[in-house]
Amino acid sequence: MADFEVREEVLNVLLAEHLQDRGLLSVPEAIIRAARGRQRRLPDVTIADLWGLRVTIEGRFDESVVDLARSRVEEGISPICLAVCYPADLRGADSMPTLKRRLGRARLQVRVISERDDGDWADATVDDLAEILRRSYELLVGEDVVSSAVEQLTHAIDFATGIITVSPASPARIRDLLGIPAEATPAGEDGDE
Repeated sequence: MADFEVREEVLNVLLAEHLQDRGLLSVPEAIIRAARGRQRRLPDVTIADLWGLRVTIEGRFDESVVDLARSRVEEGISPICLAVCYPADLRGADSMPTLKRRLGRARLQVRVISERDDGDWADATVDDLAEILRRSYELLVGEDVVSSAVEQLTHAIDFATGIITVSPASPARIRDLLGIPAEATPAGEDGDE
């Protein structure tokens, strides 16, 4: 049987199947797009709800995949995106089952892209990739991204509180927004709050 040329999208679907076989719920891009009926560009593979964390994977035959993975993180699609560079020998196959077996044994180049780091290239099999995904929550927490977000939120709350407290009209407006009735002033008192 003659070899057929393999597109990256085919490998992405097969990679999603391999990850699903390893206990990771994964949804390839084409299936998500069809289900949503949208034409916008989505990540190649989304690992759904990995300990409450969305992790995406972008797969290509060249290292330009890093820029695409970085854009997924910068756009807020996922806090961690794995850039997977497929080896050139996966560009052709004589059948889908053969291609899936070859992908399962292939040495992939992988980089873990996060909000704080673009990582380094590493050789990985599909099994290694599954392990990286399982550790991705630890990677994110280890980067202290949560503490940084809490610090930014605290600063924003303090800033807003400072603005609200200097306005004399704030107590009445807040009470009104919250539906708290103004206290009735007892007879003989001067109504200071």
